[in-house]
Amino acid sequence: MSNDASAAEGGDGWSLVSGVERVAEAAVKLGRLGTSVAETRVRQQWLDLLSLRPGEIVVDVGAGSGVITIDLARAIAPGGRVFAADPSAGLLDVARSAARDAGIGHLVDCRVADGRKLPFGLAGFDAAVCHWVLLHVERPGEVIAEMKRVTRRGGRVLSVEMDWETAMIGPGDRRLTRRILNCAADRSLDPWIGRRLPRLFAAAGLADIAIHPIVLMDCGRDDRAWFDFARERGEIALDAGAVTRDEVATWLDSLDVAFRSGTFFFAVVQFVVIGRVPV
Repeated sequence: MSNDASAAEGGDGWSLVSGVERVAEAAVKLGRLGTSVAETRVRQQWLDLLSLRPGEIVVDVGAGSGVITIDLARAIAPGGRVFAADPSAGLLDVARSAARDAGIGHLVDCRVADGRKLPFGLAGFDAAVCHWVLLHVERPGEVIAEMKRVTRRGGRVLSVEMDWETAMIGPGDRRLTRRILNCAADRSLDPWIGRRLPRLFAAAGLADIAIHPIVLMDCGRDDRAWFDFARERGEIALDAGAVTRDEVATWLDSLDVAFRSGTFFFAVVQFVVIGRVPV
């Protein structure tokens, strides 16, 4: 998607994924990171905090390719329902197909929608969730407000966001690593969204707000997902002119050596914020 199209939607390159090639590329990336061992381990922690029960009705805002939607659907089965809302019809096609393949297609309803204007009435859901969404959209407070609006009294609203200035990669030269990570972080509309979540929840009028910092940590022993992600940060910085070709080559070589020797390290703090709609 072009930058002009992204800007027109009030977001960055992830705010509206369109076109066959872009949808396929995004679905692969979301699947690779979302099903990684490190992320799956973190996700179980916040799913436990959400305390979904069989038969509940949940909305997954910014559902994308449906990685989170499927876990939510399994948690509310049998008898419940998950509504997957996303502005990308192409990614929702992927989510719909993934749900069918997982044997839970009957529990998932996909709706093309902007999270700032959800096509649902008042108080229809037991819980509302968004995951890795708010850093990509302008006016993220409107998404939280909409999640509250469509959730019943006493229902739960939960958001999970990275704070990208907490990202850590090793080994590598300290100053060079900072340049690479800061360059990559600044591609998002708000790389600090994780630390802003509590204020957004409070501004929306949610009650009993709880903040849970959870560290996603990967040493490259289980899969390549976050190692490949780290390598991509170097390539992004090179394309942006933040580093020279020689600098990034040296940095990437150090990551390759570390990965092969079992000394690669990646970590980032995810902030899980959960609140209740006042009774």
